[in-house]
Amino acid sequence: MKFFAYLLLGFLTLGKIAQAQDELIVMHYNLLNYGNITDYCTASNNSMVNKEQYLRTIINYIKPDIFGVNELAANTYVVNRLLDSVMNFQSTKTYSRGNYLNAAGSDLISMVYYNNQKLALAQTISLQKHVRDIILYRLYYRSPNLPQTHDTVWINVISGHLKAGSTTSEQADRALMTANAITYLKNHHYPGNYIFMGDFNIQTSSETSYQNLISSTAGNFIFKDPIQQNGSWNNNNNFSDLHTQSTHSTSNGCASTGGMDDRFDFILVSSTIFQCLDRICYKTGSYKSVGNDGNHYNQSINSGTNNSVPASVLQALYNNSDHLPVVLTLDVSATVSSLSATSKPLPYKITNPVEEQLTIFFQTPIYDDIQIRIFGMDGKLISQTLESSKGPMLLMDLSRLSSGIFILEVQMTNHPAYRSKIIKL
Repeated sequence: MKFFAYLLLGFLTLGKIAQAQDELIVMHYNLLNYGNITDYCTASNNSMVNKEQYLRTIINYIKPDIFGVNELAANTYVVNRLLDSVMNFQSTKTYSRGNYLNAAGSDLISMVYYNNQKLALAQTISLQKHVRDIILYRLYYRSPNLPQTHDTVWINVISGHLKAGSTTSEQADRALMTANAITYLKNHHYPGNYIFMGDFNIQTSSETSYQNLISSTAGNFIFKDPIQQNGSWNNNNNFSDLHTQSTHSTSNGCASTGGMDDRFDFILVSSTIFQCLDRICYKTGSYKSVGNDGNHYNQSINSGTNNSVPASVLQALYNNSDHLPVVLTLDVSATVSSLSATSKPLPYKITNPVEEQLTIFFQTPIYDDIQIRIFGMDGKLISQTLESSKGPMLLMDLSRLSSGIFILEVQMTNHPAYRSKIIKL
């Protein structure tokens, strides 16, 4: 029976991919002190006006739907200027941004800009504030049938800029930052479609800060490298096509030098996206470091021949930052349907598929009796129990349930019933 369930899961996954009617292009980019004047990155060698011209060329080429950035000056003027002078330059206000947060009081912040024709922002949350904020932007897809179903698919975008440096204390800072973020997610949110992007400033996948994100210690919030390229990336020619820093081999006074030899910038995806479990799927082969042709190890990206992008884009990438952007594409099921008996968004998420134990994560803690019913696909009632929940989650033993697809019904006292599919392996 388990083979049958795995086969069904495979068909459902393929079905989701086949039915995908829209794409989301996701981009992360360290902008190198955009709007932030220092003693080495000055108004002369890192002009905001010049950077905006370069960024327009880059954005027009990639056309991201989700654009996460690091190294913006920590003030709302600069954050809004990037929105107005780059993202919405000569456009009809296609892009919006997340809320400004800087609980850490850093000179540099992260931000996410998004295509408001496809996405909407529900919430902006600081997951932690050690060194710099790691911020969660809760977006939802503006499904064409949203007015009818009142149901949609969520995509949670996390943007962070980890502490730079290779000393023991700097590595400890990075480890604490990612540990704090994962702990917050475990305590306050339910699993689902998540992206964790940013300049991680790490040299190897074995570093604790990275392991905090990709190992089993993350629990239900394990992140995946879409291209599954773990290893020691620093100064390693075997990873030359993945390096994102540095675009320069010689100094202009602001940008770091040394040529392409570090993989600092990442877009990681949750297991839900990687396994295509909830209407958003990573598009295989779409992950890349823009402007890196794999042939410029320890060189400037514009040294000799580099045909990975148009010449104007390559020069804009070289001039704008000492980092390259990373991009990937997500397939989205544009037609979202709900099994909710009330045609309202579900107030919970569930682990799916299920092996032995079903976990129900509520959006807000529930202190009430909960009626749980499980139906077969033919509508026959298989089981019902009355549970008492004392927090944000409820555990239910399904070890005796046979393999297959079922309907889960959750009903709280004085509330309507909500229904969703579960796959039992």
